[in-house]
Amino acid sequence: MRSPAFQRTLKTVVEFAGVGLHSGEACRVVLTPAIAGEGPDGILFRRTDLAAPDNIIAAIPENVACANHGTTLTNNAGVSVATVEHLMAALALTGVDNLVIEIDGPEVPILDGSAAAFVTGIAKAGLASLKTRRRPVVITEAEHIADGERSITVEPYAGRLVEIEIDFCDCLIGRQSLRLDLDDPAVIARLASARTFCRLNEVEALRSAGLIRGGALSNGIVVDGDRVLNEEPLRDPAEFALHKALDLIGDLYLLGGPVIGRIRAVKPGHDLNTRAALYLKEAQAETRQPSRATA
Repeated sequence: MRSPAFQRTLKTVVEFAGVGLHSGEACRVVLTPAIAGEGPDGILFRRTDLAAPDNIIAAIPENVACANHGTTLTNNAGVSVATVEHLMAALALTGVDNLVIEIDGPEVPILDGSAAAFVTGIAKAGLASLKTRRRPVVITEAEHIADGERSITVEPYAGRLVEIEIDFCDCLIGRQSLRLDLDDPAVIARLASARTFCRLNEVEALRSAGLIRGGALSNGIVVDGDRVLNEEPLRDPAEFALHKALDLIGDLYLLGGPVIGRIRAVKPGHDLNTRAALYLKEAQAETRQPSRATA
């Protein structure tokens, strides 16, 4: 399924409710159609628990304030929304360009730890085409962003290709590598259903750091050595690599459009993903590609 030429939004509202992975607090999001050209465009979060006008947070690379086990966006007024990556990935996979996401707290609900429910809800709401053309990020020359052994490389390619490699050799996850064509509907379904994961020996340290307070076996995979602690089996033999790819796709969608090119990621994470998004946006600005205003 090729990326559409014109921007799209939802035909109707759709909502989701659950707990935040890190805060453990109940939260609710409502996806509301937006019209390109009428006010700020793109993907916007609106904190309904806070007063306007400082409650709007644009989903852009410049607003990334933290990328520690999730992506947090913060606007110029210091208002934040956390764990946006799975919802952003769902918008990328379904091709939603303009949307106001109303949220009644500081974190997007984790649901089952994947993007499946978001993708299903968006499909049920339906998509409406707008008159404004999409702004794809077309890779015209190779770029490389690295952090030691970890790296993200983008190259020109006539399509949307993601190649990913992960290495967790201390447990059953092991080393996995995938080549994913984002124009293939079967690939989209595999990506959407892949759940977040962690190793059991990380749990105590994460909770001591104030993270994963809402974490449970119902919203993520927990690996202990050579076994998975969840009763539900893996949804895909490559679920771990698929989820890392899902996170990458969500973080890169902060660019405001699909990346047309080949993306190769080695041991990616939110910190590297969001650095790559900002780097690519700056590179696009240098070639006079349109960019969106911050909020």
